[in-house]
Amino acid sequence: MMKRFRKIIRFCREYQFFLGLFLLMNLLFVFFLWLTDAHSFRVVIGLFLCITLLLLGAVFYVIGKREEKRKNAFFDFLENPSPSNLLNAQILSGEREKEQLNAMGERLKDDRQKLQEEQRQREDYEEYIEMWAHEIKVPLSLLTLMLDNRKEEMSQTVYQRLVYVASQIQDNVTQMLYYARLGAAHKDYLWEQVRLLECVEETVLQYEPVFREGKLKVICEVSNVCVLTDRKGILMILGQVLNNAYKYRDTEKEKQWVRISDQKDEERNRILLTVEDNGIGVKQSDLPFLFEKGFTGDTDERKKKATGMGLYLAEQMARNLKIEVDVESVYGEGLAFTLAFPVVE
Repeated sequence: MMKRFRKIIRFCREYQFFLGLFLLMNLLFVFFLWLTDAHSFRVVIGLFLCITLLLLGAVFYVIGKREEKRKNAFFDFLENPSPSNLLNAQILSGEREKEQLNAMGERLKDDRQKLQEEQRQREDYEEYIEMWAHEIKVPLSLLTLMLDNRKEEMSQTVYQRLVYVASQIQDNVTQMLYYARLGAAHKDYLWEQVRLLECVEETVLQYEPVFREGKLKVICEVSNVCVLTDRKGILMILGQVLNNAYKYRDTEKEKQWVRISDQKDEERNRILLTVEDNGIGVKQSDLPFLFEKGFTGDTDERKKKATGMGLYLAEQMARNLKIEVDVESVYGEGLAFTLAFPVVE
């Protein structure tokens, strides 16, 4: 009822000139009727007012229906500026509006063609990125194999630096691949029951040469629990978190470690996977911005050289997989990431 009343008020404001003219003519007609026959005026005035109200109601109804049709035709035209929708909108519009609709139709047609071309170029670019990322894995695998087989022929310093560089290249390629995947229109996630222990062991194995050279000990306390998620996605998240733990380890500490554990949150029916380290940590003022794109902080020289993309990508992937991410840190003592997986029967 309130909506209809507002519609009538809006209609009166829009056509106030014509309504005012109509009422003025009626008042003049009533005045002349009174002058002509004052005795019959009392009898006729009631009938006259009823006819006037019925006429106004009919005018409101007809114009309201026409305005509704015109509005619907206009929105259909904006949604799909096809010739048929343009014609429907023009039929219900005035001459001046027809010219505006023609100009708008041409503009929308050009914009849609540009948008389709940009979409096609973006899809081609994403396809090229994915293809390149997969192709570059072959020489990276050969480099890793060569480092493993020729370790005795190199000095310890050279070998350690080459292992670190190979790991960085692999990490950057992974980031680029998943960045393209996050921006893709179609996300090919495969939801399945995944064992967290297998994912943790696979990720640790990938970084094991770097951790060994960096004297970073991994403590795995993960049970054989399963969660419903995308295997590639969780591997990517774990990889970025472990890589972050390695980059920002505290080399002045005698024992450097990363502990990975899980537990059941009975109250909220979740599985919690925690990755905790005793690295340099993060300042409390930096914690709210830790997952922002490009954020690195200014607490350490290593962070100044970072791109700030790893944790951003991990958080975006977790959001797509409906995984809640929480982070706690005491600066100088370490950092703890907690991934919360909903339990799905």
